[in-house]
Amino acid sequence: MADICIWNRCNNNCIMCTNPVTFRDKNDSLLYSKEAVISRLESHKAKYLAARENINLTGGEPTIHPNFLALVKEVRNMFPDNKIVMATNGRMFSYPLFAKQCLAMNNLSIEIAIHGPNSKLHDAITRVKGSFEQTVEGVHNILKYRNSSQELELRVIIIKPNQKYVSDTLNFIKKEFPSVDRVILVFMEMEGFAEKNFKAVGLRYSDFRPQLSQFKKWAEGLPELRLYHFPLCVLPPEIWPYAWRTLRGSEVTFLKSCRSCLYKKYCLGIHKDYLKLVGGKEFKPIKEKFEIKKRDFFHNPIIGIKK
Repeated sequence: MADICIWNRCNNNCIMCTNPVTFRDKNDSLLYSKEAVISRLESHKAKYLAARENINLTGGEPTIHPNFLALVKEVRNMFPDNKIVMATNGRMFSYPLFAKQCLAMNNLSIEIAIHGPNSKLHDAITRVKGSFEQTVEGVHNILKYRNSSQELELRVIIIKPNQKYVSDTLNFIKKEFPSVDRVILVFMEMEGFAEKNFKAVGLRYSDFRPQLSQFKKWAEGLPELRLYHFPLCVLPPEIWPYAWRTLRGSEVTFLKSCRSCLYKKYCLGIHKDYLKLVGGKEFKPIKEKFEIKKRDFFHNPIIGIKK
């Protein structure tokens, strides 16, 4: 996937944002001008077109770029067959005109984070009062105005303040947004503000594992539920088919002990920053043999398991 950062500002101030702490303070407006972004894309155009790679527009918050709609239209013209993916907090979509104009373009995938089941928790994490209300309205507008070529993915970033409310958050999503395409549970990445605020947001896999006994119940009523950023050894084997590998290879590593794990070739690995901040005592090589149903797809290789 081609990751293109188009703006370094954000209208949220999330306590666990993975962008560098000084990222939004830099006065780099020329670097993120419409012309500069298009120039960056042009330099890789042949590769992106040939590979049919997704064009992933990120930030900061990409939708508050002053020329966002014009920029997206130009990206669509450059890459008529590539899927455009927007990682956004969804707040701009609370404005119906913006939502309609953005959704006038086909082959879009929109990713929005829901940090809790209510404004109290969500707004405490974004550190912006009213952000929950706008995000919820934005999701409703996307579902209202989208067409069949457009996907909506909701994400729950699991950190210390919201990890006990995952069930409530998923129940809220099921009730409020039943037609969403998929939901992703994402274990936090410990970089940027997440590292700076580690005492407030930092979480160990072992802290969250007890809740995973509810995973099958969580999945009920959802079209699809995925797990991102989870090594296999921290998950109950029966939910391995829901684990996806989405981090870059440069971001993860394996311990020496992982060499003896029977399932290392299917595993994401461990985020390097997690090892730096938490350590590696939780990770044990898996020696028990399971009957694995697999497929030739790197990101989600295990599709069934039997003891």
